[in-house]
Amino acid sequence: MLPGPTIRALASSFLLVLAFPRPDLGIVSLFALVPLLSVIEGAPRIRAFFTGWLTAFVWYFISLNWISNSLLLSGNFPFPLNQLAIVLLCSILALYTGLFAFIVAAIGPLGRWSLVVYPAAWVTVEFLRSWALAPFPWLLLGSAFWKYPSVLPLFALTGVYGVSFAVVVVNTSIHRVAVSLGSGDRRQAAIWASITSGVVAALLLVASITGNGDDDQQIKVGVVQGNYEQKVKWEESYRDDVISTYISLTRKAVSEGASIVVWPETAMPLYFQVEPALADRLRELAREEEVHLVFGSDAFDIIGRKLIHYNRAYHLSPTGQEEHYDKVRLVPFGEYVPFKGLLPFVEKVVPGAGEFAAGRWTAPFDTPVRSGVLICYEVSFPGLSRREVADGAGIILNITNDAWFGRSWGPYQHLAMASLRAAENGVPVVRAANTGISAIVDRKGRQIKRLGLFEKGYIVAEVRTRTEPTFYTRWGNLIVYLSVIVILFVVFQKLAKRFKPKYG
Repeated sequence: MLPGPTIRALASSFLLVLAFPRPDLGIVSLFALVPLLSVIEGAPRIRAFFTGWLTAFVWYFISLNWISNSLLLSGNFPFPLNQLAIVLLCSILALYTGLFAFIVAAIGPLGRWSLVVYPAAWVTVEFLRSWALAPFPWLLLGSAFWKYPSVLPLFALTGVYGVSFAVVVVNTSIHRVAVSLGSGDRRQAAIWASITSGVVAALLLVASITGNGDDDQQIKVGVVQGNYEQKVKWEESYRDDVISTYISLTRKAVSEGASIVVWPETAMPLYFQVEPALADRLRELAREEEVHLVFGSDAFDIIGRKLIHYNRAYHLSPTGQEEHYDKVRLVPFGEYVPFKGLLPFVEKVVPGAGEFAAGRWTAPFDTPVRSGVLICYEVSFPGLSRREVADGAGIILNITNDAWFGRSWGPYQHLAMASLRAAENGVPVVRAANTGISAIVDRKGRQIKRLGLFEKGYIVAEVRTRTEPTFYTRWGNLIVYLSVIVILFVVFQKLAKRFKPKYG
């Protein structure tokens, strides 16, 4: 006898928790949805929706609870208030999985067609979660395989959504095996088991023959991790120490051959644009060491009578050239307030919320290998790194400040996404984090070097760029568009049958 529906739904919740950092048992994702599918397939649609919602809510509440640390550090969200905020966030995110469950229940058992339709439904709602309203593309199912070398080449072919599709195909196939065994049909179970094995073997074969192109340029890059906790970073008494630390570690990185050195998001706890003495020190550093320096600093502009803040990355070249990039994708409720007209109280609760404006898209920095920049949260969006590479970037620089996350699962989940952006586009990713985890990732998505949480230091490594764009860079989220077409076709068919005229 099978466990009750709620127990099976929660089984999927905990398996999904295990699949992602920091448990990080990605292989578990291949069967994590099987208990959920056994509940929602053929169930009443509304019940299926709430079952899917419950599954995702528990999953997100555990896996994303590190966000409460950020809320605690803000000073306005002590326990248990920060947990209430997590409950609200997870309740919203879980609606998308509820929609997936609703679609599966509404479509009904489809036999072999479920191998296409169920994954298409999952990818469609996963993409909606990544782009609709207040987007949050965290814990995408395919990203569970971020550290599996045998699977990483698939990301260059399909992107993370394509790997999500493949993972749901395997889950659906295993579900069909379980259903067949439950009905006593061993022959059908054997057929489905063969299909499952065939799908896995085919995916591994495709991954093994999917090339990442030939090497192009090679360059030595460096990362400096200052390791300043959030509570002291902006104190006046630490200012000189912060600046001196970054300059000293940069000189060491250059001595080992680094021609580009990257500092974290808001590495400078001040406004670079109105600090001439500091600006001159950094310009002199770039000139003396003949290094391209990329770092983060808050910036502002005055439009009319309104003060506008930007989260900015600067590039200082040895020849005196200066460029900057303002963050395009802001953090919901952290840097801007979604539905501001409906939520006027939020700015009073979260310090700094609503104070930042999104920047305009700019060309990659003119470094020895053209560098695209992603600031913090932006690395979770596959489309942004793809656009950088399509615009000519041969390397991605990801600057971030994960000090807000503390010693939680957050930095590990964030790092995983940086690795995937490298694998998808076939370019190295250099990640500089204030308190870690900083890392240099090669163009195949494999970490070459890293600095752990709350370590002070620097790393240098040689990376190679790619001559030709990957299939994903060239064609983008093709699997998403195909998935939407599949779902629309199935829905149209269902509606056509329902409203088909009856005669006689």
